[in-house]
Amino acid sequence: MNATLARLMRLPRTLPRVLSDRFIAPRLLRSSGVRAGPGVMMAGRPTLRVAPGSTITLGANVKLFSRATSNPLRIDAPCTFSTLKPGAKIVIGSDSALSGTVICCAESVVIGERVLVGSNCVLVDTDFHPLSPGARRRHPTEGAKSRPIVVEDDVFIGTQSIILKGTTLGRGCVVGAGAVVSGEFPPYSVIVGNPAQAIKTLSEEQT
Repeated sequence: MNATLARLMRLPRTLPRVLSDRFIAPRLLRSSGVRAGPGVMMAGRPTLRVAPGSTITLGANVKLFSRATSNPLRIDAPCTFSTLKPGAKIVIGSDSALSGTVICCAESVVIGERVLVGSNCVLVDTDFHPLSPGARRRHPTEGAKSRPIVVEDDVFIGTQSIILKGTTLGRGCVVGAGAVVSGEFPPYSVIVGNPAQAIKTLSEEQT
């Protein structure tokens, strides 16, 4: 009897949450101009900023975890996707899962299939501001450099990592927690540190 009452007491909180995560939030996402495949699931609502003429595309069965308690490491803020310019694109491949991930894109951020992004990671393909103080005085953002980010299939990015402009992570790479990553890394590299370096390649058994 007590167990039944306990379940009933949880219903007002859990039932609306399930309806929101599986049905309402994905529809709101699509109504904001996001192209979302079937089976997209959310825990909490992501934050979007979509520049005119830019695109955000989610493949089938993508999972976005934005609620603080939806990841064991706790999420500091919702998934946040921002496109800054016309023509910018964010693409997240099928069966990938992101937790409190920030993606800020002036050009292109493409994530492959079955990619796992740990809690509170940042992927940003631009410097935002020019490096020269004189250029910043003339205009705070014009002249900032940007280069595409490519994350291939089956990559795992550990919590609190930062992926910077021009980075390519080959298929099956593993990025250690807290890494600051810039550059091109071949498939199945294990990448750690700040600045991040590949310390080994996964064995054939591990791949």
